[in-house]
Amino acid sequence: MEGPELVNSLRQLVISFEPYLRNASSYEQAQEVLLNLEAHDENFHRYQFVSQLRAKIDESLGGLIEDEFERFSMSQGSDVASDQKTVVQKVTDRVLKSREFENLTHYLRTNVSQAAQTLQNNFEQEFGSGRHGPDFEDVRDKRHSNEMDANMSFSSSYPGSLMFMNQDQAQKLAEELDPHRSLEDRQCSLHTLCSLAPLDVVASDQWSDIRRGLLAALEDPDLNLATKSLKFIAQGFSTVTSQTKELYLLLVDYLVDLCKKNLSRLKNGVDVRKSEHIRIIRSFRLLNEFQLIVPSYWIRCPEILVEQVIESTLKLFSMQHVSTVASSVTNIPMTALHLMALIDPKAMWFNKWMHGSYSRIPLLQKLDGQKKIIENAVKHCLEFTASRKIPFDLMSDISDTLSRVSNSDGHRMHYTRHEMDYIYFIHSLNLLGKLLCHKEGRKFFPIKVKDISEPISITKFLCSLIQLIVDPGNLVTVKYNPVSQQFDPGILVTDMLKVLCIHHDVTILCKDEVTNTLLSPISHWLDDEDTGGHACPESAYLHIADILAQLAASSQGRQHLLYGEGQDRFTRTKSSAAHIIADFAKKAINYDLPGDFAAPPSTIVTGSFVYICRQLYNTCEGLLAMNAYELHTTLAEALNEVSRELDMASTPTPGSDSGSDIDDPKKLSIWSDTLKDNLLNFAATPKGVLLLQQTHTMPECVSYMYSRYRNKLQVSKCEKFGYGTMVSQLAATAAGMVALRQSGFIQSIINNTWTVLECGLDDSPVFHGKIWAVEPVYKDAHKQLINLLKVLTSYAAVYEVLHEQPLPSHENYTFRQMPNTVIELIDRLVFVDKDIKIHSLFNYEQSHVFGLRMFGIIMSCLDTFLLIQSQYKIQEMLLSCQEANSINDRDIILDMLSFERNYILVKTYLIGGPSERVIPPRSISEDSSVSFPYPLFSTYPVPREYVPNVAGRSAMKQVGDSLEVPSSPTFSSEENELSHFLHETKNSVYESDWMERCRKTFGHLLETKPEQAKGHVMQELLEKVLESATNKQDEMTFPLITYSDEPPGTDSSLRSFNLTPVQELGVKIAVRYGMHLKLLNSGSDASENLTHLLKQCGHYLQQQQRGGSYSTLRFLRTKTYPGFDWFASTIFLLMNGNLDRSWRFLYQFSMLIASGYLWLPRLHRSVHMPTGLMTSGILPVFSSTGHNVELVLQSEFPLIYSAFRMSGYNVAQICENWLRQCFWNYLDWMDIVHYICVCILMGIDYQVYMCVAILKHMQQDILQHLQEQDLIIFLKEEPLRGFRVGEHLNFMKQLEKKFRKTILSDMQNISKP
Repeated sequence: MEGPELVNSLRQLVISFEPYLRNASSYEQAQEVLLNLEAHDENFHRYQFVSQLRAKIDESLGGLIEDEFERFSMSQGSDVASDQKTVVQKVTDRVLKSREFENLTHYLRTNVSQAAQTLQNNFEQEFGSGRHGPDFEDVRDKRHSNEMDANMSFSSSYPGSLMFMNQDQAQKLAEELDPHRSLEDRQCSLHTLCSLAPLDVVASDQWSDIRRGLLAALEDPDLNLATKSLKFIAQGFSTVTSQTKELYLLLVDYLVDLCKKNLSRLKNGVDVRKSEHIRIIRSFRLLNEFQLIVPSYWIRCPEILVEQVIESTLKLFSMQHVSTVASSVTNIPMTALHLMALIDPKAMWFNKWMHGSYSRIPLLQKLDGQKKIIENAVKHCLEFTASRKIPFDLMSDISDTLSRVSNSDGHRMHYTRHEMDYIYFIHSLNLLGKLLCHKEGRKFFPIKVKDISEPISITKFLCSLIQLIVDPGNLVTVKYNPVSQQFDPGILVTDMLKVLCIHHDVTILCKDEVTNTLLSPISHWLDDEDTGGHACPESAYLHIADILAQLAASSQGRQHLLYGEGQDRFTRTKSSAAHIIADFAKKAINYDLPGDFAAPPSTIVTGSFVYICRQLYNTCEGLLAMNAYELHTTLAEALNEVSRELDMASTPTPGSDSGSDIDDPKKLSIWSDTLKDNLLNFAATPKGVLLLQQTHTMPECVSYMYSRYRNKLQVSKCEKFGYGTMVSQLAATAAGMVALRQSGFIQSIINNTWTVLECGLDDSPVFHGKIWAVEPVYKDAHKQLINLLKVLTSYAAVYEVLHEQPLPSHENYTFRQMPNTVIELIDRLVFVDKDIKIHSLFNYEQSHVFGLRMFGIIMSCLDTFLLIQSQYKIQEMLLSCQEANSINDRDIILDMLSFERNYILVKTYLIGGPSERVIPPRSISEDSSVSFPYPLFSTYPVPREYVPNVAGRSAMKQVGDSLEVPSSPTFSSEENELSHFLHETKNSVYESDWMERCRKTFGHLLETKPEQAKGHVMQELLEKVLESATNKQDEMTFPLITYSDEPPGTDSSLRSFNLTPVQELGVKIAVRYGMHLKLLNSGSDASENLTHLLKQCGHYLQQQQRGGSYSTLRFLRTKTYPGFDWFASTIFLLMNGNLDRSWRFLYQFSMLIASGYLWLPRLHRSVHMPTGLMTSGILPVFSSTGHNVELVLQSEFPLIYSAFRMSGYNVAQICENWLRQCFWNYLDWMDIVHYICVCILMGIDYQVYMCVAILKHMQQDILQHLQEQDLIIFLKEEPLRGFRVGEHLNFMKQLEKKFRKTILSDMQNISKP
């Protein structure tokens, strides 16, 4: 590395620096790039200087490095491999400190400095114009091997140069570019310019003269001269700075002059074999390339550059040539955008310029002054749609004109004027479509167009475009090849409208005129009207369905389809688009469409319109509007028919005709899957689950869902989330749980859980061990926990899989033995009470904690706890484990298992709202000075630390010790406006306005002084309200069955009636709660009275039940209601344990519609419900209350509704959990009483408003826990802290005004789904 050889290699390296130096905005940035040149330059290791340097290092230090490695290898032996990094560091340190390295650096520093000095002293000679030598050419060739297409393209990449131009040289170049100089001088000058940095040329003082010369060169008849000038401009476009605009303005000015001279000559089309046409196409190609690149650099440029670029571009594109002589070819004026459309038919330049606000705002502002561009585009689109003619198989080689004018490569050489007009239509369509996506762009409409009297509105424009789909006219006679399909007018308009549909503001499409135009072929078909024109092809119906499906995917679009333009929500009108679509889909499935209009639609078309219906009925409001069409029944019947045809197709018979479309087994299978998919989507709502279950196709649909879930397929093209919500909805019902279990879905979840916790089925080697879990339930296990909870939080689901299912009993458990059922998983993870079970787990503590955590959450449902405790004695098992985990039978060891067991023991023993019991944490608090402030225990009852004193709380306190209503009208300190009202009107409860006055009085008290709404006042209120309601015929829904009023114990059938173990255990819990609240005086008497009350209620309701032996559901096969009667127990406590008053109330209350929603056992297998509804096992509290809660949330609180959808959990399931147990463990006693009084007095629809108010109260917590991915855990375990019924009563009244008409009528219609 010395002498001329080093100088040459260093020169080559310096030349390669130029692009990086030009792109650098500062000295520091340039220095940073050069110091890291190896990372930026892919040719770095090919440079001669780098190769010489590497060889010199090898020669000087190679032997030393090898010796050092050998020395370390001999001294450390095999440890080298295990500590390679340390060895390399040590060898490097030794080499850097060696004398050889010091000599090498001195040698290199000296020689390279001398070579650099040589280059600096002879800079002009070494780096001057044309003196780069072969080394530079090599670098240029490597870096820019694909510089530009010699025929058409002018890429922004250009051969760089390090030549610097002084003022004299710039003046000389300007003079040589003068049009009066010889052609040779001008070519030499342009050659020199192309070797200079274009931006330096623009910045010179002679730029104005050079610009004139360049413009003259561009316009020169010599094509070579113009080409070199374009190359110079292309080089300047490689970077975008403030000087770049000068080159762009130069190109635009040239194109303006070019269009003035040549637009009139292009009236018959463009032929790229002609030199003048080549010049035009090349120039527009270069212009378009810069337009597509420059938006990436807008933000770096000053605003004046952006404005000038946009203004000059619009000036060019507004140019047009209007012939004064009528043309035989076309009446459309030729514009500059015709030529741009040849280069960019999809108007990508406009899309990019409209993307960011930095360029969109000035572009729209400048467009306001150049409205001719928009006017021409709108007019051309309208004229094309009016004619509906496509020019000679556009973009294909079928046309005689086109087949004869292509080169050997198959590239188009000639475009006719008709074709240019059509390409301009495509360009205009895309430009206007992007314009309509933005609010400011829509302000250009309505727009006045030449030769059209009335201004063109957006609606009129869209309806005109839609005609290309619904009434294609002559377009249907053209046969396209695959290349031209993308330019089909129907497809183009469909794509444009679909883009508008997915935009945030779809109001421009939510117009009755637009949807009516779209649906006109459907309406004509339904009405059997022959329009006298061409029948719509199948593709037209598919385009219509695609647009409507995309529209239905947005909330605004869905509301428009359901109710029409300007209609309020829940306003039912048969003329809305949804009803037309549903009617068409139903008749198409049943082959009931009028046959004279057209041939029956194919299953593809029918499925497309059913899919639109599905997007509507998989929401609560959509199902409400479309329920009358009973599409679930239609789809189920079609599925059964297809199943029969598939069976017949699998066993063909002689003489059968299998040539028809519907008889094709493959098409039949696809149609069958389509029907299952659409039926399955009824399960997206609570009422839809009931409808699906009544079709008896739930098992098939769930099996289909599981097959798609197993293959990780999305729900559909327009739905973002998977099947989590549907699984959760299905698992909330007994029938759904059975279907999930039979399909293999439950087993899959269990197997996945076991694989994450313990091991999988395969024995593939593990190269990396699992990350040691820090949390009791780590991330991977948490996901499986959520999946299990989604299917096990409903009591009906748990009952189906656990009722009368004993724990497995095995003598041996192996590590590889994987559980497949819920009971097997519980046996392995929860009831780990034997050494053999402990030793069968790889991760005993983590797995056991997982099982206990899961059990603790699902037992938040009190019915589930009672079932598990009565069958498996979970509390006794946990207590014995705590005892076994103690030291000297006294102090229990603090670990995560003992904390988890303690949590469950306290939680399942104590009943109460947020202020009525203390639930211990599951871990040690880091902030507490005490490791764990609560005592652990191994025997019941729980320590007093968990039981707060509620004796003096006004929330619980009744009036004295008396169990009867005081006879005196004076209530001293307990006097309030409600008690005064009840006393004053005790003889007028049958008056028509008494109920309304009572509602106002009660509401005012609850809102102002809720603490006074307690005790005997609530007892008397409920009895008076019941007395008034049962006297009105319209209030009584169910008949009052005659029942013996004989003294307790005299009815033999009643004496033979026995409570189930679940109910007996529930009695103990309810009495314990009443004693804790000081509502009951004697525990033994209260237990006896409550037991008798439950027997009386059970016996009375049993007389109104159908037999359940026929049902396959365990939930319906029991003689009595399978859960505990929490409502009757609540009334019992509210009446201070008075048996007679409690029974009288329940007996009279059973006539009211409210009893079907508050008193769950009331409608269990009830004869008052249709057989199909009764056999479903789905109670109205889920299918009606839960459904309507989701309905209100979707309308009023979309954030909460979306949170549930995203979490995969559903609103109806948690609401059913709350309502099933009358909010026990979730609200304090006073609020539970207020809830019952509000629902009975104000109307049963207040049950829905109550749930909505609770969810609104918890909105921030819901959104937070959605982010933490534990929403289902939070909702199940946490009480409703801070919620008071009175504080939210005004909000409930607002909901009543808005939704009562819809919700109350739905809830009163209890006999229909």
